[in-house]
Amino acid sequence: MLKQMAETQMSYEVGDRLKIGGYCCTVKFIGAIKSWPSVKAYGVEWDDPNRGRNSGTVDGIHYFDVNYPNSGSFLKESKIKTLGVRRINFFEALLEKYGSSSSDIRSLSIGSKKIESLGFEKLDAKNKNLKKLRKITLRDSDIATLFQNQNELDIIVRECTSVNDLDLSLNLFTNVGSLCKFLEPLKSLRTLDISQNKLLSGWGDLGRYDLSHITKLRLSSCDLSWEQIGKLLKNFNVLKMLDLSCNKLTYVGIQNLMTVVTPALEELNITGNNLESFPEHLAHMALKDLNISNNNISKALPIVVQSIETLDLSENHFKVRSRIDDLNIAFPSLKNIRLNGNDLKSDESSADIEDQATFYEVLARFDHVMVLNGSICDRKTRREAEMYFISKVLNSELDYDISLPRWKRLIESYGIGTKTLSLNKIKERRKSLVLKIKVTSVEGSDSDLELSILPSFTVRYVKSIICRKLKLDILRVNLTHENCKGMLNEITHNFCPVSDFSVVEGDIIHVHVASKCQESKKH
Repeated sequence: MLKQMAETQMSYEVGDRLKIGGYCCTVKFIGAIKSWPSVKAYGVEWDDPNRGRNSGTVDGIHYFDVNYPNSGSFLKESKIKTLGVRRINFFEALLEKYGSSSSDIRSLSIGSKKIESLGFEKLDAKNKNLKKLRKITLRDSDIATLFQNQNELDIIVRECTSVNDLDLSLNLFTNVGSLCKFLEPLKSLRTLDISQNKLLSGWGDLGRYDLSHITKLRLSSCDLSWEQIGKLLKNFNVLKMLDLSCNKLTYVGIQNLMTVVTPALEELNITGNNLESFPEHLAHMALKDLNISNNNISKALPIVVQSIETLDLSENHFKVRSRIDDLNIAFPSLKNIRLNGNDLKSDESSADIEDQATFYEVLARFDHVMVLNGSICDRKTRREAEMYFISKVLNSELDYDISLPRWKRLIESYGIGTKTLSLNKIKERRKSLVLKIKVTSVEGSDSDLELSILPSFTVRYVKSIICRKLKLDILRVNLTHENCKGMLNEITHNFCPVSDFSVVEGDIIHVHVASKCQESKKH
């Protein structure tokens, strides 16, 4: 079987990629070491540095270099045989997943001669569907060689004639020149994922390959320098989507890369690259979608980027609410933004309307955003957010620069002329937007609290706020509304807004906690 043959050959070279015990590594040294003078030792660098035990030095002798401190290990050849290593080629992986029966698979060898002599007449009826495949996913399939000669490549091209989406991520091939030669004749291919591969060799003449048929490219976690990526991208001159996430390129690398990226690029992912600011070259691109999450960015660009409509800024270092206003100015066409994972808690001591208040405030600060943190907002929600935001600013409960163009557009859209609108009308508007109520619990006066809510909050959501603050079980809590005349009315229907129960400013909500006996009687 393939696994058995792979274990017995052990003809590896420095630079080969192996998966040992389920973990990928690169061979950095082969030979005897002082500790094991009579056995063949393999010095490897693990993709996961936590697997390592040293940096290529043992007993005071340095045998190989590593990219990350303490990511290296020495393994005896017998240990590798015991754990099992499998290295196959693309065509074997293709047949294994999409092609021949299990008996045909066992008859294949790692060398190309057996594959060529196999003949397609021996493949079962299932193999005839290879030509119909439009998407091939061979992620983590132990592919160490894409092809071994031109004849084998011709067979692959003939069988993959319809493929437009190919996933080769997390495999073991290392030669970028062979990769380009492999991709060039696959003219139907549009989307390619080679993430989590280490392209260590073959960086000579790549200019002769035309890969303009590929429009979407994923290069996540490949540990490539920006110079290498720039050289590779010259072959992909009509890319519309590019994923460079988690390559630790830093600001300088990203800036340099953007000077060579195709003008056709519409979507760029540069998450996890240790960026501390937006690349300024964004202003000269026509990007519509930018993912710059999981970096160290704390402020917006000082320039305007008109084209971007979708922006992912999650897990960055935005802490000041006013930075959101800068984002609205820098990206005036934004319709979809993610800001979760940034510390945007309000530092005001005014009414606490929990998380939804933050959502409303952030949404209202943008001119055109209709999707915030993945939540799609309809026009009613957006209008409610804007009215809430206006009321908070007019009440001086938010620190907001009313000289911003956004404020002018807001008050004009709601017909609020601060010079002509009387104070009574302003107060009347404010009163309907944020309700300050008193919450009292039968458990005792120590549990009383004041709460600010929006009329649109559902009974269920108000219950959740109260129970969180009073540390009560929401399943055992019932609410009763007391108006200014002392009239009591039980609040039911968890998913109706509190406005349906005529709750207004200054009213009291009584909290009743059912005993376990009462709960059991209900059931």
